[in-house]
Amino acid sequence: MIERNLTQEEVDALPFEHNLSDGHAFRSWTESESTIIADSARFFAESDRRGGHRAEAEYIRRYLALGAQSYVPDHFTGLMSYSASMAVEIVANLLRLRGLSTALIEPCFDNIADILRRHRVPLEPFPETVLTAGAAALDALLETITADAIFLVSPNNPTGTVVPEEAFTRIVEYCAAEGKLLVLDGCFRVYLSDEEVYDHYGILAASEIDCIVIEDTGKVWPAAELKAPFLSVSPRLAGAVAGMHSDFLLHLSPFTVRLITEFVALAEADGGRYLRELVVSNRALFQRGIPGSFLRADDTGKLGLAWLEVTADGLDGERVRRLLAERGVHVLSGERFYWSSPHRGQRHLRMALLRDPDIIVEASTVIANLWAELDAG
Repeated sequence: MIERNLTQEEVDALPFEHNLSDGHAFRSWTESESTIIADSARFFAESDRRGGHRAEAEYIRRYLALGAQSYVPDHFTGLMSYSASMAVEIVANLLRLRGLSTALIEPCFDNIADILRRHRVPLEPFPETVLTAGAAALDALLETITADAIFLVSPNNPTGTVVPEEAFTRIVEYCAAEGKLLVLDGCFRVYLSDEEVYDHYGILAASEIDCIVIEDTGKVWPAAELKAPFLSVSPRLAGAVAGMHSDFLLHLSPFTVRLITEFVALAEADGGRYLRELVVSNRALFQRGIPGSFLRADDTGKLGLAWLEVTADGLDGERVRRLLAERGVHVLSGERFYWSSPHRGQRHLRMALLRDPDIIVEASTVIANLWAELDAG
């Protein structure tokens, strides 16, 4: 039997109403978002690829500003992408061609490790727990790293762990001193609160290390899978990465760039607060509906995802996932997020929260009823 990856499980769950498997934004539009969609025919008619470079640069500037990031076009080359996974594929090509090994954050979504392994990039785990354990623990880990590159995700999927500024600065300093390449996936950055935001781009540009930052919008706005991911590439890597990028993509649709720029403009009005409030509201609905004696939140609450520990004796995440699927609720079990040590995720589930509130409530009821059945038996 061929082992299935998490994305294949997400694809299978797409037809179901209570699909809480993928982390994309599948929810109804707000009134303001509906206005943008109503104008989409005009955006389509006005789109012209001859102005595409200017539109892309303006979009990147505004998207980074939404996340309080410096826009440094003299340092970073911005390259649009169809998906964050395509961006990881380009990074994997670069690592393979340069013969670079990588220390990859664990846990993380399995396709990052799968893509790197497919390119035969040697991997070693970078445990996310070290990022919040203090300077001494981080320095101790850095002393053991033998890899040529470090690949981080912040906030991390599935746990929501954020790399603190002090830790990020220390890692950048380490990369500068040791000549390491740093890759940062910031695809969930818009969900960070103001006190957690700091300027990744400013720190990276000042350090002059070789680095690539991956950004995405598919986990933010419900735009029917139209999204505008991009890579930000430091100077010494820009030529090589741009050459690979051109093998994948001529240019992103100017209509897509215009549409997502309109969504960015909407979020600019309140600094993205409405996006974060939607997640907070759904998280509260979900946690009120699930039995604490069955599932316990084991995340930071920073994502439109819930990472849950199965606390009941005699159960693991995969069994609960199967039982919920039989009842029409689709989630992911935790093993594959731990790409080097799957047993560490055996008692976990990941559930998406970027859905309509009624879907969250109904799924919570199914979960509560399942626990009542199991507890009674």
